[in-house]
Amino acid sequence: MDLTSQAAAALMTFLKSDRQLGNRKLQALNPSSYRKVSHRLQNKGRLHSSITYHILMRFIFSFSFLLSITSALAVPPINPNIGHNHHHHRHGKKHETVAPTPARFVTSRRSSVELPLPNEKDAFTFIVYGDRTGGPPEGVSVLADAVRDTNLLEPDFVMTVGDLINGYSNEEIWMTQMKEYKSIMNQLACPWFPVAGNHDIYWRGEDKSKKPEGEMEAAYEMHFGPLWYAFEHKNSWFIILYSDEGDPQTGEKTFGKPAAQKMSPEQFSWLDQTLTKAKGAEHVFLFLHHPRWLGRGYGDDWDKVHRRLAASGNVSAVFAGHIHTMRYDGPKDGIEYVTLATTGGGQSSSIPQAGYLHHYDIVTVRKDRISLAAVPVGEVLDVREITGELVSQVNKVKRSPVKISPHLTLKNNEGGQHQLSITLNNPSDRPVATVISSSNPSLDFRWQPDHQHTTLKPGETKEFNL
Repeated sequence: MDLTSQAAAALMTFLKSDRQLGNRKLQALNPSSYRKVSHRLQNKGRLHSSITYHILMRFIFSFSFLLSITSALAVPPINPNIGHNHHHHRHGKKHETVAPTPARFVTSRRSSVELPLPNEKDAFTFIVYGDRTGGPPEGVSVLADAVRDTNLLEPDFVMTVGDLINGYSNEEIWMTQMKEYKSIMNQLACPWFPVAGNHDIYWRGEDKSKKPEGEMEAAYEMHFGPLWYAFEHKNSWFIILYSDEGDPQTGEKTFGKPAAQKMSPEQFSWLDQTLTKAKGAEHVFLFLHHPRWLGRGYGDDWDKVHRRLAASGNVSAVFAGHIHTMRYDGPKDGIEYVTLATTGGGQSSSIPQAGYLHHYDIVTVRKDRISLAAVPVGEVLDVREITGELVSQVNKVKRSPVKISPHLTLKNNEGGQHQLSITLNNPSDRPVATVISSSNPSLDFRWQPDHQHTTLKPGETKEFNL
């Protein structure tokens, strides 16, 4: 049996930007991102078995040469939890905003925060982020990637669905996490709007006697905005509800008991008034943290809300989070019910096709319809980064031959151990990350190690043994 050592003509170079180095901690890379270099085992035409080496070469972008350009853009200091050095500057100025007016912004809550509104134009898009929390602190690097993606897409504004910070702590920790979250979100070129979730509100300090009344509600309204509010944009209304008011009898805040998952008469009254105010709108969108329409520990209080929404006749969609997986439960009476997974929050699995992933939803609004699309975080490429110089370096790597030796001869029905060497060269002026793995559909051969990782420095040559 002869093992030929013919090298493939070229390697497929798979490009991913530096921002995914941090994201890889929480999200798997696309398994299709490699080139298969095949070699054929033949036994005089009778035995055919193939061994495939999957070689992934990924450029590690270095933007140090951009420092002289970006220094004038006042790039904020990198958050200590963000595990990458990708530039965060926007291509262009921030979007124009206007101060809220009673005609466009309504709430029955008092807050010291003024939320600027996007300038009104025709048809538009907005983006919805999933939960940021319920996972490791490093999840903020995923949030930062989402912000970067969003600035490339330039929607009119960004909505959230709650659980902005990890919370479940005392005031001091809460304040630190709030500042961290806002420092990242404020890098958006467009306005963004908060929604309160249980992680943002529930107080879990050690000394129960120090628990504030309403837990973290007062702090939330001081630093994020009203617990419920609504605003108008391009003849559409956006209504933000608060789904953690707690048990009106005991004051307990939990999402596992129906008594604590009821809307207060005050918020119901405000909702009725707001739906009336939005009667002439082309679309109405609602946002809250808990997907109460799922029932379970939420009880059936949402039925009363849904009847109001259906009666309005112009509610197009309701968005929520909390469960950390995507789920679609609409349309019901013409209303689309959408639950988002995470944008940096904890993930129990990595099954993108089944909704277990870090993502954000893009909503495009037209007069007679809306469109919904989920985009994995970090998958948006910046056209301006794929320069001629970069392509030139990639082509050098593509043309670099893969050397495989020696020529092996294996006899039929005889076992044995043999070594195969693979030599890779990096002729470019950038580091190249490589993964070499082998797969064999035949049970007659076993390869060790089954994969190898390394980074080739500029001009470096390395040999790998199987």
